[in-house]
Amino acid sequence: MPPTDRGLGTLGKLVLGTVVVVTALVVATAILAVLQNLLAALLGLLVTGLLIGGAAYLVYWLVSSITGGESESADATDGATATTAAPVDPVDRLTEQYKRGELTDEEFERRLEAEMTDVDQEIADLEAELE
Repeated sequence: MPPTDRGLGTLGKLVLGTVVVVTALVVATAILAVLQNLLAALLGLLVTGLLIGGAAYLVYWLVSSITGGESESADATDGATATTAAPVDPVDRLTEQYKRGELTDEEFERRLEAEMTDVDQEIADLEAELE
């Protein structure tokens, strides 16, 4: 028997054991309460973040739908569409064909000169109409 237990009677040992058990339960309850509060705070942050993110995406979607920006941004970010779509400008079209190796140097220069002559003629026609 340990020396501290010699002075305790049965009632003292029972009270001491009860105090130890109650103290252990209080400490365990406090630890669980802290963990529960931490979990609730993290879930609160998650839900708040999801709500704010959802609201921001809703505003983005509405603005994109109203302005039609979604189709423009999709064209700009889609690399395959941008490279395979035929350029509207004849000079750009010729340049793309030259870059892909479809035209020789001489053929590119000849066609480019022809396009420039056509552009000069269109400008002259427009100036004549304005006068």
